[in-house]
Amino acid sequence: MIPAISHNNIPSRFPENRSLEDELGLWWVLHVKPNREWKLVKYLLHHEISYYFPLYDRKTIVGYYRREKITQAPLFRGYLCFALDREKHGLLYESHDFVKIIQIDDQDKFVRELQLVSKVLETGKDLLVKPGILKGRRVMVSSGPLQGAEGIVVGRSKKGKFAITVEMFNRTVIVNVDPFTDLELL
Repeated sequence: MIPAISHNNIPSRFPENRSLEDELGLWWVLHVKPNREWKLVKYLLHHEISYYFPLYDRKTIVGYYRREKITQAPLFRGYLCFALDREKHGLLYESHDFVKIIQIDDQDKFVRELQLVSKVLETGKDLLVKPGILKGRRVMVSSGPLQGAEGIVVGRSKKGKFAITVEMFNRTVIVNVDPFTDLELL
């Protein structure tokens, strides 16, 4: 059994001695409820479920004297990578801390990307994490009133909404999509 865990001693990888390639074919991603990443990682540790939770030192300026505060933060807020047989996923539903389980179709590419992330984190350099899908990428809306619409991301408004183009009748329609709408890359 795992001893009491705090934010300060949560490992990025569990079990720490296993490489990411050791569990090729078993990787999944949890879309985590807001601000529940730490709680879910503790749950995975408690149940000894293999995971990768990349953390980085987030620097923020606080107070009148503009002091720099450094805290450990998840690199991919809202997401957590784990490795577990599909038949054992029922164990995860006891936590109630995630929205859905996302299947990884290209396991080799996924593991290579995670290894690259791990190498970048090992350098200790300052990181800038940008959310969202990049401008120019072809997407399909997978939730909300525009579900099934395909288009291209043309930008982001100041309110955090995505603008996509949807071609119909040889015209382009630009529509703002709620930031909580799921977009899938095509």
